[in-house]
This record gives sequence, C-alpha cells and structure tokens, in this order.
Amino acid sequence: MARLFQDDNALAKFDQREPSGLDAASFLSRQTSRIISSQIETANRIIVSQDRIASGIDKINFGIDRLSDGLESLASAFEWGFSELVWQIEQQRKELNNILKVLEAPLDTQAKELKKRAEDAYKNKWIDDALEDFLESEKKNRYDFTVHQYLGNIYLFEKNTPEMAMKYYEKAVKYSTPKSPYYASYALIHVALIYYLEKDFKKAYDATSKAIELYPTLYEAHYQHAKYCANLGKYDEAIKHLNEAQIGDKYYCLKADSDKDFQVMKKQLISFFELLRINAQKEAEIELNQAQELVQSAESQESDEYAPDSFELAKNKLKEAKNLFGRKSYFDYLDAKLKAKEGQKNALFSSIKSLSTQINETNNEYGKESYDDQKMKESIGEWNIWISLAVLIFFSAVTNQFWIGLIIGVIVFFFIKGYTGSSFRNKREYENTLSVLNNNLSKNQVRLNELNKA
Repeated sequence: MARLFQDDNALAKFDQREPSGLDAASFLSRQTSRIISSQIETANRIIVSQDRIASGIDKINFGIDRLSDGLESLASAFEWGFSELVWQIEQQRKELNNILKVLEAPLDTQAKELKKRAEDAYKNKWIDDALEDFLESEKKNRYDFTVHQYLGNIYLFEKNTPEMAMKYYEKAVKYSTPKSPYYASYALIHVALIYYLEKDFKKAYDATSKAIELYPTLYEAHYQHAKYCANLGKYDEAIKHLNEAQIGDKYYCLKADSDKDFQVMKKQLISFFELLRINAQKEAEIELNQAQELVQSAESQESDEYAPDSFELAKNKLKEAKNLFGRKSYFDYLDAKLKAKEGQKNALFSSIKSLSTQINETNNEYGKESYDDQKMKESIGEWNIWISLAVLIFFSAVTNQFWIGLIIGVIVFFFIKGYTGSSFRNKREYENTLSVLNNNLSKNQVRLNELNKA
C-alpha cells in the first residue's frame, strides 16, 4: 500500500523541528491555505467567481483559528497526509484532557510517565521508541483509547502495516464509544480509510455510516462517506452527504470538485453545485430586499441625522452585498446574504438610536413647560364655566339687560376655553408623537433581536 502523505518533503522538514502544538498548527495553517488556494484556482465558476479568486478572500479565511479543535474545526481543510499532526493538536482539546484525567486516575506515576515518554518520542519522530513505549502503555491501561489511536497511526502512516493499524483503530473505537462519540467517530473514519485503500468500499461505507450515527456533526465523516457512496454508485446518497458536509463548511464544495473519487458522478456533482447556487441566489435576494427596505426606513426615521455612523455603515454593507450578488457564484451569493444581514442589523441599530434620541428630545421639549403652569391652565379650564356665569350675572345686574351679560359671558367662556384648550391640544400632540416614536422603536428592537438570534 502506498504511503498516504501528499508532501513528504514538507513533512520531513517540519518533523526535524520537534514541533510544539503551536508549530503544528502554524504548519497546518500554511499547508491548508496552499491546498485551498490550488483548489480555488481550478474550481468550477458555479462555486467561485473570477473576481472572488482575484480578491483572495478565501485565502484569508483559513487561519490558525480553524485548527483550535483539531479535525472538527479543520473540516474541509483536512488531508490524510496531515492526520498525525491533527492527532497531536487533538491532544490539547479540553474534552479529551477531561476524559484522560478519569482514565489515568488509577495509574501510578510510572505508568503515566511511560505514556508521556511515548508521546514525546512520537512528536520527535523516534517512531520505534514511540511504538515500544505505546505497546507497554497499552498493557498498563488498555482502556485508554488514545494509546490505540497512536498505535493505529504508527502502523498505518509510519510502518505501512494496515492489518495492525486496523486492529488498534478498532480498539480505539471500542473503548472510546462509551466515553466520547466524537473520538469513536474519529477512529472509525481511519478504519474506513484502510478499507478504502484496500478497495473494499462497502466496508468503508459501513464504517463511515457508523461514524455519522455516533457523531452527526463530524463533517469530514459525511464527506468521506460521500466518497465511498460515489465508488459504490450510490450517487443520490453521495449528494445527500456532500450537502451535509458543505452545510458545515462550504469549502467541501471545492474539495469535492477536485476529488478524483467524484469524477465518476461529475454530471450529478455539477447539478448539485448549480442547485446550491440557485437556492443561495434566492436567499440572498430576499435578504438584500429586506436590507434595502430597512435602510430606506432608517432614512425616513432621520437616522442620517441622529445616527450617521451606523447609518453609513448600513449603506456600505448593502453596497457590498449588491457587489457580491452581482458576481453570481455560489460562494458570492452566500457572502452577499451575510453582508445583507449585517446591513439589516446596522440599519435597525441606526433607527433605534435615532428614535431613542428623538424620544428624549420630545420629552425634553414638552417638559420645558412647568408642572405648575400646566396645573394652572387645567384649573382655569375647570373654573371656566363659573367665571363665565359670574360675568353673566354681573352684567345682567349692572345693565339690567340679560342679553348683554349673556353675550359677554359667552365671549369670556370661549376665550378661556381656547387658552386652556391649546394646552390640551399640545399635550395630545405630544402623546401622539411619543406613541408613534415608541411604537417604531419597539418594532425595530424586536426585529433586531430576531436577527441576532437567527
């Protein structure tokens, strides 16, 4: 069986440096960026546009942060040639360390030191020493599935002995399943790899089926399963699992496009990419329209005056989304959708800020009129009828002419009513204005919360 490394020279050069976990992560970051760059250059234009390639945006997306959780976060950037380095990074995961604390609790110091010595030898590529110590470590703690995974890696990738590798990977599956479905799934895709290399695609298919059942969000398991489906002529199932993989990491589309195992179903693959593009276009268009609507709404609510920075940012995001949409590739539609949503959030934020400022200003403006002055006007209004009646009686008594007193009393009544009524009209206008502002503010806050939760 041929060695699996795609770039022996790069690995050999790296191995001589006795890498730490950080060095391994840096190396993998560089290598995966190189691989992705190569895949992008030759990718179908349904997936990526020429403008996107020129922008280099997809190169930026592959940083060390994608390696923080080993295989799970590496996803589409994983290659079998990196498998041993990925396993080293896995050792730093909190989940694994917590499991190992329990597994190693009964061991004496000598047994723990033996495993540590084996791991150090493995990192330094002292493979024979590492093999000897791991075999001894297995005798002292046969339930430690990480030891079995190490041994499987050594026999497969270093000793080129798939039969022995299978033995230890199966032990890793057995002992990890009760402790961690993730690491059981991790071991199972290595089991599947051996079957794949032996051209036993049905057994490889069964192994990845089990891996997916144990840990459905290990996207590499879905991708590997799709490969085995392709080799078995199960094209519809292959597409189904490719879709699951690309939902977790869109770059699986690039990987599949350049993978020889999918050449047998190239027609179905292209149709799949086209369907992804059409659906992404529809979704992006919906978000763009909503972003446009919210930017216009923000402008009508005077966001350009009261919240100019966030309003300008909303307009810029909308412009970026439109530019991406115009490139007409799957990845660009996905990014257009994201940019449009960012524009929506910024538009809503600017509206909320603008409306809040207007509410404060309205309250302050109305509050300039003192409480005592308001009470005085209200009191005058309440006594209006009595004042008018007094005027009527006074003029009737003085002039002995009831009609003159009545006319003057009516004039006084409406004069006072008009004076106090203006106060009440101002109050109603204020309350109506405040109600509209608060209602719009509430609607925008609810919509922003919904966007943030989505």
